[in-house]
Amino acid sequence: MMAPKTPHATWRATASRFWAIAGGFWYRPESRRQAFGLVTVLLLLAATEVALMLRFNTWNRHLFDALERRDAQAVLAECGVLLLIVAGFCVASAGQLLCRRRLALGWRAWLGYRLTAGWVASGGGNAADNLDGRIAEDARVATEEAVELAASFTHALMTLGLFVGVLWALSDHPPIVLGGVSFALPGYLLWLAVLYALLGMAIAVLAGRPLTRSTDHRQAKEADYRAALVRTRDGGRAGREEEGLLARLFGDLASAFERQSRAFARLEFFVCAVTRTGLGLPFLVATPAYLAGVATLGWLMQAAQAFQTVSEALRWPVQHMPRLATWRASAERVIVLADAAPPPTGAVPAGATPAGAGPEPAPLPATAPVGS
Repeated sequence: MMAPKTPHATWRATASRFWAIAGGFWYRPESRRQAFGLVTVLLLLAATEVALMLRFNTWNRHLFDALERRDAQAVLAECGVLLLIVAGFCVASAGQLLCRRRLALGWRAWLGYRLTAGWVASGGGNAADNLDGRIAEDARVATEEAVELAASFTHALMTLGLFVGVLWALSDHPPIVLGGVSFALPGYLLWLAVLYALLGMAIAVLAGRPLTRSTDHRQAKEADYRAALVRTRDGGRAGREEEGLLARLFGDLASAFERQSRAFARLEFFVCAVTRTGLGLPFLVATPAYLAGVATLGWLMQAAQAFQTVSEALRWPVQHMPRLATWRASAERVIVLADAAPPPTGAVPAGATPAGAGPEPAPLPATAPVGS
């Protein structure tokens, strides 16, 4: 008996349908206070971290200008500043991790109960579809990845909002004259960072296109294999027929794993090329101004770091392509689970709510339309 087959809708349709199923955690009175409280703290910590990134950016300039002047006292002072910046980063990073995990756990509990309610009400009649394992795994992955992706995307937007202005301002210097040729373009560092990020994004999207299907295919085979192991255990027998079935299912799993590995490898090849190029490109872009004598060594280091920061923020889809594929595959399977075990229209019997899952979520009809 196979796990539910997942649909392959558009990204927009998958996100819309998943929100229709799991979004109640964010707007029901019983859970939204905790959810938005954690989100508020998370946003404050993220803003603090971005502000520290800006301070670190200016620290680069101060340090290397001091090195260029051979000012030992200033260099020593900047070492003390660095310790304070690092301490701030540690506190902000650890705080964000705790907030994300608590938020994901609360959402997982809500969604798990939302899916379990229908299964319990149906008397476990859909157990053949491996609903128990899928609820435990896909509810976890879909909520955890959604929180992580949303948090990192928000951080990237904050970073862009601040560092775009920095990069534009750093581009405002006297014209560069090299070999008798004068060059002056307002915001040139920013435009080059945008072009570099867009090129990397286009390459990664093309290379990572097969990853979602291969990830979903592997998850389905994993579910089939686990379900067969459970049936063999519950049946109390492990004869040749069962051994043959398990061997065949594991072979299917291995093939799906290899297919996913090839998709990951293709994406990793291009992401690695873009990422490694980005380590040296900012210095090459900023060097002409330094060689022309219109900028200091500190400006060079600050401009290179700002260029790299903006490029990384713009390349958010490239860096998170594997996680996006994993989330989409699990979200599609959550949609199938919700349709296979729709919540009851009446109240769930007392005691059916798992500990810590909170109040009963609002039921969602199985015929809810899929977004387009």
